[in-house]
Formats: sequence, C-alpha cells, structure tokens
Amino acid sequence: MAALALAGAEPALANDPAALRASGVAAARAGNLAEGRRLLEAALAATPGDAGTLADLVVVLSWAGRDREALRRFAALGVNRAPAYALAAAAVSARRTGQAARAIALYRRAIAGGEAGTETRLGLALSLAATGNAAAARATLAQSSASDPGNPRIAQVSADIARPAPPPAILPQVDAALAARRPFDALLLLEPALRAAPRDAALRRRQALALAAAGAPELALARGGDTLNAEERRRIEGAAHAFLVRWGAQVASPTPRNRAARHARTDAAIAALEAAIAAWAPLPEAAAAVRNARLDRLVALRDRGRMADVLAEAAALREQGELPGYAREAVGDALMDARRPAEAEAEYRAALEADPGSLTATLGLFYALSEQRRWAEARAITDRLERDIPAFLPLRGPEPPAENWERIDAVTAAALRRIWGDDLAGAEAIVGPLAAAAPMNSSLRAMRGDIWRLRGWTDRALEEYETALTNGPDALDLRLGHAEALLDARRWREARAAIAALSAEFPENAAVRRLARRLARHDMRELEFAARGGLERGARDPEFDLSLRLYSAPIAEDWRLFAGTGLRTGDTPSGRLTTWRALAGLEWRGPRAVVTAGATLDREGVDRGGAFLTLALRLSDQWRIEGAAEASAADTPLAALAAGIHADAASLGLTWRHSDLREAAASVRVMRFSDDNTRLIGFARFQERVLNEPDWKLDLQPYAYATRNSREGAPYFNPDSDLELGLTAALTWIAWKRYDPELRIRLAATGGSYWQEGFGWSPVIALRWENQHALSDTLSFSYGAGWVRRDYDGRAEESASMLGALRWRF
Repeated sequence: MAALALAGAEPALANDPAALRASGVAAARAGNLAEGRRLLEAALAATPGDAGTLADLVVVLSWAGRDREALRRFAALGVNRAPAYALAAAAVSARRTGQAARAIALYRRAIAGGEAGTETRLGLALSLAATGNAAAARATLAQSSASDPGNPRIAQVSADIARPAPPPAILPQVDAALAARRPFDALLLLEPALRAAPRDAALRRRQALALAAAGAPELALARGGDTLNAEERRRIEGAAHAFLVRWGAQVASPTPRNRAARHARTDAAIAALEAAIAAWAPLPEAAAAVRNARLDRLVALRDRGRMADVLAEAAALREQGELPGYAREAVGDALMDARRPAEAEAEYRAALEADPGSLTATLGLFYALSEQRRWAEARAITDRLERDIPAFLPLRGPEPPAENWERIDAVTAAALRRIWGDDLAGAEAIVGPLAAAAPMNSSLRAMRGDIWRLRGWTDRALEEYETALTNGPDALDLRLGHAEALLDARRWREARAAIAALSAEFPENAAVRRLARRLARHDMRELEFAARGGLERGARDPEFDLSLRLYSAPIAEDWRLFAGTGLRTGDTPSGRLTTWRALAGLEWRGPRAVVTAGATLDREGVDRGGAFLTLALRLSDQWRIEGAAEASAADTPLAALAAGIHADAASLGLTWRHSDLREAAASVRVMRFSDDNTRLIGFARFQERVLNEPDWKLDLQPYAYATRNSREGAPYFNPDSDLELGLTAALTWIAWKRYDPELRIRLAATGGSYWQEGFGWSPVIALRWENQHALSDTLSFSYGAGWVRRDYDGRAEESASMLGALRWRF
C-alpha cells in the first residue's frame, strides 16, 4: 500500500529519463525501495526497453525481495544484454526461488563479467551446495577466502553449508531475540535457516517482524507476504507510512522550484495514510492503528505546509486523548505559523518532555520565546546549544572526526537571536567568518546578506545574494533575501518578478507570504498626518501646525501623485494669524534617488503661489546627498507672513551612515526673504548608539546649529548671528511587540548652550516624550509632549508642546 501511494510523484522529471533513473537508484540506495522502483518504472516507460534502466530495475526488485518479478524483468532484459551487476542480482533471486542450477549459471556469468565480490562468490557456493555439489562449493569458498581473507561471512556460509540447521530448532532463539529488541541478532539466526527452507512460513513471518523492528518496513512487507496476521500487517504498514512521511521531509527534491515535485513524496505519504485510515476505520480492532495513522498524517500535513489542517486534526485527536511528543511538535510549528507563540511554547515544552534531546523541538522553543521577546530564556537555549553541540563527532578507529551538521543549526540560532534583538554587529561577528570559510554554503551566505541588508548596506547585500545565487540558484533563503534587497533598492520591477515567482512556487511558505505582503503594502495608497501644538509661558493662546498629505498608489511602478493641505496658527507681534496651504505634486521613487516636485497655494498672511523640488540621492551604502528648493518656503516664520513677508529657500545636505549604529550629517540652508534679508543656516550632527539591547536603545547625538542674517530689525526673530551647541540623549524602550503591532516609548533629553550675538551664552534644556504605536503593518500613530527652556534676545523663555502623527496605507 505504501509503495502504491507514491504513484504520480516527480512530474517535473517526466521528460528526463536519465534524471528519473538516477533518482530511482538514489532512492533505492537510501532504503526507499518502493520509491526507487516507481521512478525506474517511470524512466522505463519513457524509454521502453532501455537496457541500463531494466538492469537497475532488476537490482531494486531483487533488493526488495520481489524475486519472481525481478526474474521476469531480467527475462525482458536478456542474458546477453545484462551487465554483470544485473546478472548477480538475478542470480540471487533465482537462488531464493529454488532455481539453483539457473542461479549457478548466472553467478558464473556475473563473475566472468567482473562482478566477483565476496557476496557473489558466496551466493555461487550456496547454489552449488543446494545442487549437492559440495566439492565445488568448498572450492568456491576457498577462492573467496583467498581473495578476502578474514571475512567472517565466509566462515559463516562455510558452517551453514557443512551443518544446515533445521528451521524449527531456532524459533525459540529468534523469538527471544525479538522480545529483547535485538532484531539484527534475530536476522543473523534466520539467514541460514531461510537458505535451507526459503518457503517456511514461520521463518518468513519472523524475518518480516525482525526487518520491521530493524527499520525496514517496506522490505518486511515484501518478505512477509501472507504470513503476517492482520494486526501485524497493519502495524508494519503503519511503520512504512511513517517512513514515507520522514522520507518526504528529509530528502530534497531535485527540482525544488516545481511545487508539485517538491511535495510529491509528502503528498504520496498523505495519500497512503488516508487510504489506510479509510480501510481500517470500520474495524473496531484497528482503532489504535487508525489513531497512529492520523498522528502520522498530522506530521505530514505540517511538512506540506497545511497548518490550518494540522490544528483542526490536532483538536479532533485530542478529544480521544493526549498527543504524543512528536505530534505536539508539529502542532507547535502550526501555531507559530498562525502567530500564536505562547501556545506554541507549551507544545514544544511538551515535546521536549517526551524527547529531551530533540534539536528540532529545542529550536522551536527558541523561536517561540524569541517571538515573545523573552530574550534571557532564548539566550539560555542558544548558549546551551553552542556549548553542548560540538563542531565534529569522533569516529571509531583511525578515521578523522566527522563534521557535525547540527552545529550549523546551533550557530544559526545564536545569530538569529542577535538579529531579532537588533544586535546586527554581534550577528555579523558570528556569521561572517563562517560564510567566508564556507563560500558554497547558501544558508550562511544568505544570512550574511540578510545582516548587511538590515544594517542598511543594500548594495553590499545585493552583491552577496547575486554572487551566492550563481552557485545555488534554487536556494530559497538566498532568493528571499535577494527579493527583499531589490525592494530596499527600489528596483520595483525586478522585485515584483522575483516575488511573483516565489509566490507561485512556495505559496505555503510563511516568509514568502510576508514578502508578498510587503509588496502589497508598497502598492497601497498612503496617508500622512502630523500635528503639533505649543504654548509659551505667558501666552494666552497656543500655536498649532497641522499637515496632511495623501499619496496615490504607484503609477508605472516609480511614480506617485500626491495632494495635501496644511494649517498654521499662532500669535505674532501683529496679532494672531492663521494660514492655509494647499499643495499637489508628483514623486518619483527610483533605485538611486527620490525626486519630489509640487506646487503650493498659500492663503492668509501672504496670498501667494509657490513650488518646491526635493532630491534625495543615494550615492552608496554610506553616502547620501539631499537637496531642496522652495518658492514660498513652508518654514517661513508666522511673524514674517503676518508682516506680508515671504521667503524662498534652498538647501543642500550630506549624510554619512556607517551602519545601524553610527551616522553623521551636515547641511546648509539659505532663505531669501522678500524684505531683502538673507538667512544662512548650518547644521551638523553625529549619532552613536551606545546601548543596543533587544528592548532598550540609547543614542547620543552631539550637534551644532548656527544662523546668520544679513538684515537687522526685521519684524520676526532675526539675530545677526547665533550658535547652539548641544547633546541629545534619546532612550527608546520597546515596551510591547507581537509581530507587526508594537509600542515604542521614546524619551529624549537635550542639554546645551546657546550664543546670540549681542547677548552672549545661555543654557538650553529640552525634554521630549513620545509613544509610537503600530496597530498593524498598515496603520501607525504617535503622540507625545515636549518642554524647552532657552533664551531669545537675552530673555529666557519656556514652552510646552504636544505632538501627534498618523500614517495609514490602504
């Protein structure tokens, strides 16, 4: 039944008989004889009569114990076309079916053709002994001993030929070995007895039971035939189905981009299990077998990415009793996919109680704790894995130690913990040397690219992904990272094509779904709103500054239309003034630059049309230039507007960004007022992150700000020159985060000194608090308050302010 369930797998290889044949041989050598046979049958159907494929099929059928079918296929191949290895396999099947004379002829042809190994000669000796030619058998054994001295199999076969054991006499010993869970000892006892009586039902039944206990259920079913009772056959068939589930999860498809081919083995396992469940469900005595089959199907559904089905089946099975550990691990994976990490944690802990050494359950618990931002517990797990899992495993004898591939999982978990906790430099320190030492390891290269991308080094990350993809074009983690970097680089068309391909090939993959969601957000309209209100000590009415801007969805990928409005109101020396501004324009977001151009219309204060142009040019991962020009500058003081004065402005800035931890910027701005005043504004800052814990960030930012005005006595604050030097410390606390929703609390304190020509130095103190809420991946808002104490024209002034902002994509 399990073998038949594999029908229809590997459709992507249907047009490549050579690949089908190679895959079939590989599957058989890995122990999945049913899969190997099916693939070879498919290859033979594509190239009927192909001698090489027929020969391989004969060998696989002989390995599976299907001796009569092997001999039938061998007859189609023909003795003259058969290679030596097929002759030897056919000889084995002939000997096991009682055709000793035919076996002798085939063995001799195989030996003459070069298949002269010890097992082939021993098979010839057994066949000669079966015909009564003891002398020839002893001579063949002597030749075997001369070519392979010391081989214990030769002595064993020699003893079997000299003293064949009566089959019934060993049954108690075999039963004792099986009861003691020593299946290989049982097989050792059964082998000579089966040579003497190959059709003995009692021996064949015990051989099947021993093979099943040794982990070869397919072979057990082939050898046991009708000697097994119904309960034994159900149990062994269940083990064969479980083997198919493991095979589907562990053996990579040769065509990973083909969705059907990638899941063919797991789909076949699910089909086999469902057929078994349907056949056994009406039988009251098969209730235990049905439950075991449903548990195996639950695991297969997890492997297939059908997570909703996993949760539904788990709920149904729990009505009949608690789930075993391996099933609870699968349920934990489904809960993680559903973004329910707290519930997943309980499942992983239960799985670890059942199997404390399970690496997959341990990693699942690590992921669940990390998603809950329980960093200390997550770190304890990664530290233990790094400590307990060695890089190499010792082997017996003189062989050098073997690489321990579980070490990669331990190191990856340690790096992921740092990435998720924003310690990107720490993650790079782990992954960088490993990726450099193993340039063909796609997982390490992908992770290094991910780290560079998250640090803001988009060009560097793209180069890493594209270089690694030349060696592993099908590596999913590389393709995901490459698509993310294309979005970061605003290469929209390439990103869209890459994401469409991934979504078609891996629709069940959570990372692919998140990537597709990111592209969907990019395709939405966008609304931005900001508000600020302030009140100076002694003032009767507060000031307000409101702005609203709506962007269209992308047009031809790179373009967006926008429109907006703004309101400013406040007290001036000429009285209270409220101004309105309407604006509209066009924005181009390209790979290296963002260009925004628009027109404005101001009412009240100065009724005047205006225009603006901004450019943000990305030179490299480290350097960025920004420039702007405005007719009717948006930051013209209200006092100037109340006096009928407008201003035009231009600015140029340069930013150097070393990484996510350090950056510096400098800018200069020129404002030309309509009263012939020219204001020069210079600003420089440096920012360093000095605390970078997962939930706590502290940035220090020293800065300098200076202005110079060409005219004295303007009706707005207009010092001849001034200079402010200060230091801002900004503390960010991630108070809560569950995937997209989060709350960040930001506290900033500024201390500095302000100098104004004619008035000297005075202190500057500022405090600010802000709560930043993300309700989803499309809606966020913030609110906060601030307080500032500083001097203007030698007079100390204090002001308090409230602020808010909203961003919505729809």
